[in-house]
Amino acid sequence: MASTSLRPMATSLAKYPIPIELIAALYRANEGEFGRLVSTMPEYGRARIAAYCTERERLQPLALKLASTCEEATLIKAAGAEAGADLFAQSRAGLGH
Repeated sequence: MASTSLRPMATSLAKYPIPIELIAALYRANEGEFGRLVSTMPEYGRARIAAYCTERERLQPLALKLASTCEEATLIKAAGAEAGADLFAQSRAGLGH
């Protein structure tokens, strides 16, 4: 996932800060906890966090996990056209979607 096309537009992320505590909780969560945490989040919020996580190598698995819970249009809105489409495709690779 080292592609530069996966970089979201920084201006969109700066407008809506993402609490680091939420990212840490998602990162550490087991499957059940992860499901509980994301079930209360709006899809656009999940997409924004996924876009943010693509910029940090160690958070890329979390980015894909979150992106797999989002529609392609939402990821495109959150990360930009190319990055959102790439994130959507990569999150579904090998999952049979």
